[in-house]
Amino acid sequence: MKPKKQSLSFVNGYAVPRDSSEDSNVALANAFENATPRGELKEYTPEYVKTAGLVLRFNAYFDEAVENSQSEKIRSRKFIIYFFVEDGSIKITEPRLENSGILQGMFLKRHVVDGFSASSLNVGSRVNIYGFEFNIYSCDGFTRRYLGHMGLYVPEDAEAPNCEDPLRAKNDRMLHTSPSAKKDARGKFLTHDKQVLRFYCVWDDRVKLGDRRKFILTFYLIDDTVAITENEHAKGSRGGMSATLLHRCRLPLHDEDVIARGPADNDYDYVTAENLRIGGFVRVYKRDFFLYDCDEFTKSWYLTKHPSEFSEIDFEPRDVFEPEEELPKRGIPDHTGLAIGSEEDSLQNCIALIPKAPRKEFSNDEGVVLRFRAFMVPFNTTSELNEFDASRRFVVSFYVGDKTLSIYEQASKDVGSSKFLERIRVKNGSQCDGSFYDVNDMHVGSVLKIYSRAFELYDADAYSLNYLNGLKQL
Repeated sequence: MKPKKQSLSFVNGYAVPRDSSEDSNVALANAFENATPRGELKEYTPEYVKTAGLVLRFNAYFDEAVENSQSEKIRSRKFIIYFFVEDGSIKITEPRLENSGILQGMFLKRHVVDGFSASSLNVGSRVNIYGFEFNIYSCDGFTRRYLGHMGLYVPEDAEAPNCEDPLRAKNDRMLHTSPSAKKDARGKFLTHDKQVLRFYCVWDDRVKLGDRRKFILTFYLIDDTVAITENEHAKGSRGGMSATLLHRCRLPLHDEDVIARGPADNDYDYVTAENLRIGGFVRVYKRDFFLYDCDEFTKSWYLTKHPSEFSEIDFEPRDVFEPEEELPKRGIPDHTGLAIGSEEDSLQNCIALIPKAPRKEFSNDEGVVLRFRAFMVPFNTTSELNEFDASRRFVVSFYVGDKTLSIYEQASKDVGSSKFLERIRVKNGSQCDGSFYDVNDMHVGSVLKIYSRAFELYDADAYSLNYLNGLKQL
C-alpha cells in the first residue's frame, strides 16, 4: 500500500490545502499583501527607566518635649525627607550639628512606607510616619517643578523653625566673639577696697503663697559681687538660717545666663552698679526685687561718679508701706440646744486641746430649790398652740446655787409623769444679750422661753414664795 501524500502546504505560517493533481499550480497566499504600510517603529522605554534617579527633596521638622531642662521645654529638630519616584520609597535624614548631644544622621532608612505617594508630600502638609508628625515647610526647585507637572499646587516655602539650643548658642557666641582685654583688678582693689553700695529692697512672693519680705542688697565695688540678706529690723523678719538669701557672688543679669555652666569671668553679662536704681527692679535668680531706698554713701557715690545721669530726685525713697491684714479672730461656735453638756463644758473644747472641767461657783444658797407650776403658752404672737399642748401641766424647778433649772411634766389621763428638760443652765429667750435665767426671773406670772417653747408660771409652793418675798425685802 502506498503512503498517502501530504494535502496541506504552509505559507507564511498558514496551512493551505494542496491540489491533488500535481499539474495544478497553487499560488502562495500572502496575508500582508494588501496591508497598509506601517511607519517607523518608535523606541520603547520602560517606566522604571524613565523614573530612575528622580528624587523629590523636602525640608521638614517636628517638635519633641525636653525633660529636665530649665532652658527649653520644646525642641524643634530639622529633617530632610527624600522620596524616590522609581519605587515610591522614602528616606529621612537629620543634618548633623557639632556637639549637639543627639544621635543625628540617618533617621529612617530607605524603604516603602504604606500609604505614601508623591502626592502625599507637599509644602505645608503634615505627615505622620511611624508616630512622628513631620511638618514640611519647603522643598527644592526640581521637586516644585515635578509636582507642578503632576498637576499639584505647591505653596510658597515657609520660614524655617528656630532649632537652636539656648545653651549651645550661648557657647558658640562666646567662641566667635573676640576675647575682651584683661582688666586690671589690682587698680580696682586699691580704689574701691571696703566700699560697698547698700540698697533696701522688697520681694513680694505672695503670688506663690509666700509673703512680702524686706531685704538689704549689698554691692561690693571691689569685684562687682552681690549679697542679699534679710532686714533684721523689718517686721516679720525670719532671721536665723534664712536671713541670708544670696551669698556673695556675681549675679547674672539675664535669666538664660543663670543656667550657664562654665568660667564666671567675662563670658556672661552680670549685674553692675549701673543696673541698680532706686525705683527699679533687679532680677535675682528669677525673683524680682524692688529697690526702694539706699544709704547716704550709696547716694553720694552715684552723684559723684555719675553726676550727669543722677540727681537728688533719683534717690528719693519710695513708699512701700502696706497696711497689714488683720488676722481673723478665733470664733467660738454657738452652743445650740442639741449640744452635749453645758455651755461652759463645751467651751473648754475650744480653749484647750485637753479640756478641763469648768470651775463651779459655790454660794450660800446651795441646796435652795424653787418649784413652780407652769403650762405652755404660744412662743410669740405669730405661733399657735394646739389643744393637746395647752392641756399639759409642768413643774419647773430652779436651783438657786448654780442657776440651773429642770422641767418635769405632771401625770394626766393622757400621759404619765416624765422628765421634759434635764437640769441645765438655760439662756433667757426674751433677752438678746445671751444672759442666763436668774432668780430674779422666777416669779408667778413670768413667761420662760426655753428652746422654742414658752412656759408661764402660775403657782409656786410655800417655800418658794417665802424665799422670793425675803429677796424683795432685801
